[in-house]
Amino acid sequence: MSANVRQAKLSRRESPRPKLPKQQVLIRLALAVIAAIIAFNIPHSLIPVFKESVSKATPPPEIQNVLAGKRKIVIVGDSITEAGKYPGGYVWLLQRYLSALYPGKIAIVNAGISGNKATDMQARFQKDAIDQKPDLVMINVGVNDVWHAFFDFQNIQFYPQGNLPTGVPLAQYREKITQMVLAAKAAGIRVVLLSPTPIGEILDGPENRRLQEYIAAMREIALQNQCLFIDLNAPFREVIGTYQKHAGKTLNLLAADGVHPNPSGYRIMAFTILRGLGVPTKDIENLEFKK
Repeated sequence: MSANVRQAKLSRRESPRPKLPKQQVLIRLALAVIAAIIAFNIPHSLIPVFKESVSKATPPPEIQNVLAGKRKIVIVGDSITEAGKYPGGYVWLLQRYLSALYPGKIAIVNAGISGNKATDMQARFQKDAIDQKPDLVMINVGVNDVWHAFFDFQNIQFYPQGNLPTGVPLAQYREKITQMVLAAKAAGIRVVLLSPTPIGEILDGPENRRLQEYIAAMREIALQNQCLFIDLNAPFREVIGTYQKHAGKTLNLLAADGVHPNPSGYRIMAFTILRGLGVPTKDIENLEFKK
């Protein structure tokens, strides 16, 4: 083989691949675009989606120190809390919500006693709250402090001026809550203050007008002492007010006797507390529990 022929063959082997015709390039580009469109529009039901199980949800950062790990919560309250331990009650619901969301991590102690006011709760706070060594204590107080100033339960008589001595004056209410908060903080226990729910469903009645002053005082105490304040009164007023706007006056829409919540009222309480703690709404809105 001559040197010229050998050099010609070598040149053909080492030469770069010829460029594709412009038409073939456009065809390949079009096919790539079509493939991308098809992939983007595949129904989500056909694509495996891996999500963390709701039962193993992780508390968001703002509540990691409250709900993460094995914790104990004590709820101090009156008859609304005491009755809340029964199926459908807000304490019962809270325990089941939290057990479903964070299995084995949180235990709730119900320290509600019927008829209690801020004075009663403060007197037993050491024994029923601090000595239980919880990581978190919730205080739900205010209904009896105001209600008992307007209603004589022994003689079944209403006093519109709200001047009965069996009520707790606002200054004393503020003092007793502050004492409980400071005692808990001194023991290294985080505090959540839960506002009282309405007294009857006449939202502009004298009891509920005065109750707003007590709620404002509780909110101020929480602000001054870096406590978490959860307003349970507002969602009750919102639901009752909306219903009354469309259907007229209500009778025990959210409370069996106007004061003690029915299952619907307790559900609002539990849901509001969980949201107030920072539990994501998506984790709790579809949970259902049989009684």
